[in-house]
Amino acid sequence: MSSEIFDSFKAYALAFEKGYASDDWKIVGDQLTQDAVWAVDGVSPPIGGVVQGHESVLRAIQKSCDGFDRRFDLREPRILAGPTPIPGGVHFTWVVTYRRKGLPPFELRGEEWDFFRDGKLEFHREKLANVADGLDFLKRHAKELLPVR
Repeated sequence: MSSEIFDSFKAYALAFEKGYASDDWKIVGDQLTQDAVWAVDGVSPPIGGVVQGHESVLRAIQKSCDGFDRRFDLREPRILAGPTPIPGGVHFTWVVTYRRKGLPPFELRGEEWDFFRDGKLEFHREKLANVADGLDFLKRHAKELLPVR
């Protein structure tokens, strides 16, 4: 993998985690091209769908996190395989373990492809492996989870 692409991926991934932790999505915005595309397969907005454009992508990321991730007390992401270089970007598989006091943990699994231009994220495609399980978990435990922000 070229060091430029790896450095771009690392900067984006760290910005995402810092943005999530601080709820300051500008940090993530600094890592996106103006015409960025964000695609999450298999689930409709606000968690998934396809959006294009810098500000639209930032709003979609925030809405997705507010509608799913922030309903839990703790979010623990882990890369399972990769990042593997592909032309213009990286591919990897991941799992995020979500925890909420009084509930069993839930693991969301998926894979993503991230493509970069001039050091910034240009195209993100994410495929969730068990989205139906995640939506079922939300439905079954809606009263015990934190409210949607």
